[in-house]
Amino acid sequence: MPEIFIKLFFHYSHDIVPAFLFALLVSAILAEIIPENFFERVLGSNHFISIFLASIIGALIPLCTCGMIPLASKLQKKGTSWPIAASFLTAGNASSITAIILTLVLGMKIALFRFLFAVIFGTLVSYIFVLFFKPNSLNPISAMDICHDKPLYKKIISEFVSLLFSFGPWVLLSIIIAASISLFLKPDYVAEFAGAGNILSPFLLSVSGFPFYFCGGSDIPISKALLEKGASLGSVLAFMTASPGVNLTSFLVYQKWLGAKNAVIYLTISFLVCGFLGLIINFLQ
Repeated sequence: MPEIFIKLFFHYSHDIVPAFLFALLVSAILAEIIPENFFERVLGSNHFISIFLASIIGALIPLCTCGMIPLASKLQKKGTSWPIAASFLTAGNASSITAIILTLVLGMKIALFRFLFAVIFGTLVSYIFVLFFKPNSLNPISAMDICHDKPLYKKIISEFVSLLFSFGPWVLLSIIIAASISLFLKPDYVAEFAGAGNILSPFLLSVSGFPFYFCGGSDIPISKALLEKGASLGSVLAFMTASPGVNLTSFLVYQKWLGAKNAVIYLTISFLVCGFLGLIINFLQ
């Protein structure tokens, strides 16, 4: 049994770790070369196209939830409308350039689905959430630390190391869970719990990552194991989209910014939208 687990662990590590390191390098470079005021300039107006564009940009930038929230808070304070800030934040929680590069391990089709899923998710959640929430008073959130006194290559190295220490432990945990899924869970059980035949499977997988902080694509080893065991694409996409933002760590940060009640509403809406989008993907498959 231990020998099989070790073999599975290295199987997932072989697939994931090189892509993970490459994704971190790309993310570190982008994080340092994108001007700080880029988002303020692009996300200025308040209409549907800007909200949709905010989702696209949010789904691509190399930040995790704890980096997205301070940035969204800063944008909102500088006059960006709340629907645009919410769309930017929500899509950015669900995806990033790091996550998309890692998702290529599962195939181009799934990586494209992840990006589109995140964009639609961000747009829908922002529209629904603003029906319930009026941002009259938001609690301050500290902005991201940005180093200005180092050469660019040192900033990139520093950002790479920071990302590695932030995401690396969660990728390791995800690989361990993936190996455990492959070893202990029978395909019939996974198909029953997370297959297309179970209408609740996208909702179940959406909430299953709540105790963890699978950000920056660290959900990919688990997603790969679930797909190999017979989970439906819609359910796995719901898990990929929800797990980076619908989790305990994110809730604590949202609670500080939005207040406890609004944080619960926001995460509940996110969970439900993920589930319904997953159902649609399962239906179309």
